[in-house]
Amino acid sequence: MNKFIITILIFTVIISCSAFKKHEKPYIMLSTGSITSENAKRTEKIFTSGQRINIGLIAPEGFKDYGIRQQLSRQDEKTSNWGYTLIQSKDIFQDKTLKLYKDYIYIYRPGRYILQYFYINKKNYPFAHYEFSVRN
Repeated sequence: MNKFIITILIFTVIISCSAFKKHEKPYIMLSTGSITSENAKRTEKIFTSGQRINIGLIAPEGFKDYGIRQQLSRQDEKTSNWGYTLIQSKDIFQDKTLKLYKDYIYIYRPGRYILQYFYINKKNYPFAHYEFSVRN
């Protein structure tokens, strides 16, 4: 009887572990070159001021909502907002079945920046976050 229970328990554990697949979270890719499927995992962290920064928001399983908010903040010690100054915020509306959103920005002031994406119905929790620096 004990062998039967142990066998059933092991079989249940094996089935439950193989049945659940790991969900891939959306991620941000920044690059000075064009964003293609070949360089989707290669990203940069340091840019020069005035340089075009191409943004790729990649969601392997698609986006969960039509509305997305892009937010760019600069880390600054002279502000009262926990050290961050909001530089840009814009709302994006696109098809949920798409797996890639492309955009670009120009930053002329050196510093440390944070790029975040939120679903519009969940504005307090970013689903993708990326930190990078801009130098002279």
